Amino acid sequence: MSAVVSRRNVLVSLAAITGGVVGGDLLAAPPKESGLSSEGLLVGRPGFQPRTVMPLPHAELPGVLSRAQLEAHHADYERDVERLKATEQALRAGNTERYAELRRTQVASANAVLLHEFYFGGLAPAKVDVPRYLAPHMTEHMGDLASWRDDFTRCALAAKAWAVLVYDPYDDRWHNAVMDGDADGAWIGANPLVVCDVAEHAFATDYPRREDYVAKFLDHIDWSEVARRYKAVDRM
Repeated sequence: MSAVVSRRNVLVSLAAITGGVVGGDLLAAPPKESGLSSEGLLVGRPGFQPRTVMPLPHAELPGVLSRAQLEAHHADYERDVERLKATEQALRAGNTERYAELRRTQVASANAVLLHEFYFGGLAPAKVDVPRYLAPHMTEHMGDLASWRDDFTRCALAAKAWAVLVYDPYDDRWHNAVMDGDADGAWIGANPLVVCDVAEHAFATDYPRREDYVAKFLDHIDWSEVARRYKAVDRM
């Protein structure tokens, strides 16, 4: 039987030979956390993965969201990007006194950045029909479009931060989820398909009632983009 030699085994052996000086230094070196630029689902796109700001896909969405509303919301997202970058820089610098706080902030800000990008990128200026490719998956996992819409509306009115339709590759199912914060209610391992920001900063400039905003959001989901997202992560 041939022995399997791992990088860690090699380093441990080096540490034993050198008395732990060389090997210890190598083992102690923290990994860089700068975001991948050459692989992953978001390769080649500005935004979360390279830790840059994604521009708004639409400067305004007449009859849906005004330019002022979108600009103010996008400014909140930009602050999330800067918070994520600053947090990861502090982690790389080895800030041990605030380590736990920084790790919690990293998760919350990373989620906020990614969810905002899914939200902005999933809005369409006009109604988009569910593509033929996506329709049977919707029926299989959620029932017809009307029943999914009804349940998603209930999620959006119940949530404090986000309502999300996700695909979970672990059970190969779609699920509607309620998130009361950027790190509260996340579905572990799931991939966002439809994301609705239900915090007041997303709609209060244009809508006095959340119900009206959610209804308009559902009429302007870019289902072609949802189909692209699902194709990228569908395990079958």
